[in-house]
Amino acid sequence: MLASKMATIRDVARESGVSVSTVSFVLNDGPRPVAHETRQRVLQVMKRLNYHPSAIARGLTRRHLHTIGILSGMLDKVVFVNPVAAVLLEGVYEAAADAGYNILFFTEQWIDRERSAPMFRDRRTDGVLLLSVLRTMDAVSCLVEMGTPLVVVSADSGVPGVPSVDVDNVQGARLATEHLIGLGHRRIAHLGGNVEHPHVVERRESFLDTMLSAGLSVRPEYLPDGSYHRETAVELAQRLLTLAEPPTAVFAGNDTLAYSVIDVAAALGLRVPQDLSVIGFDDLPASALTNPPLTTIRQPLREIGATAANMLITQIQHAVSSRRDGANGTPEGEGNPVRAMIVRPQLVLRASTAPPGSTGE
Repeated sequence: MLASKMATIRDVARESGVSVSTVSFVLNDGPRPVAHETRQRVLQVMKRLNYHPSAIARGLTRRHLHTIGILSGMLDKVVFVNPVAAVLLEGVYEAAADAGYNILFFTEQWIDRERSAPMFRDRRTDGVLLLSVLRTMDAVSCLVEMGTPLVVVSADSGVPGVPSVDVDNVQGARLATEHLIGLGHRRIAHLGGNVEHPHVVERRESFLDTMLSAGLSVRPEYLPDGSYHRETAVELAQRLLTLAEPPTAVFAGNDTLAYSVIDVAAALGLRVPQDLSVIGFDDLPASALTNPPLTTIRQPLREIGATAANMLITQIQHAVSSRRDGANGTPEGEGNPVRAMIVRPQLVLRASTAPPGSTGE
């Protein structure tokens, strides 16, 4: 009769002549010891009945699912087609796989704690990586209050004790701006993304500070409110490059914005870098293949993703150990190994930047 339906833990207990709790102790290696002969009998019955315990149920019992969640502040499905996120997630995937962890994507957009927190309260993951957090999101403080292990990626967490991994946006923007100034450019524009992203503000303010330190002013029209959407980027680039006195150089807030600037320049008959220098930020794989190849600021995205995943897994394992040792008097959460990590950027020189009025020869 049992072969005709999926076996349950109660079936295993009845066939083995033991209690359900004893079967559970065999499955979970405790918390009480089971005699060797009894353990072998239970295992043999499980094999004969083709019984497979629920991985989720076992994980909930142990409070360790070996699964990390990924929540993105990017809108809708953008995270899956965004080239920056794609490279970063390669690092997350590799680190998680090496540690024996699975990945779960939260596809529902975070709205606020009242409407979004319930999907995290059932502990379907051991911890969460929060990508591209927006300045208005209350996800970090909410997840912390729920005791969820958390690492913020590509932004400062904004909450003491919550670890984060990001590139040094201030230094990166300074490197880009100083490079253009060093080539002799004075009319330099900056095209950034949505200011709801903290890194957009950091790069913009660093650009302005670097220009000011060099004794250079930035015209208001050279600093348009930006967006990472292709259509908006093209529109803003057209506006910049058709000014009565257009910039001779553009520092784009990321590589995809720089691609749009190069495309618009070509459509207007401008040569890059002879008529216009363009520098990006990210060093995506495609940036070495543009025409001309893009000078940019490299941030090691794959390394950032792997580092964030490893930090989260370490935090999860520490929390599991703390819960296990808590019964012996160890305060839960004491010594939690969390920290912030800032990764150094690097200037990558290619062919899209040159002195103003360069002949290219």
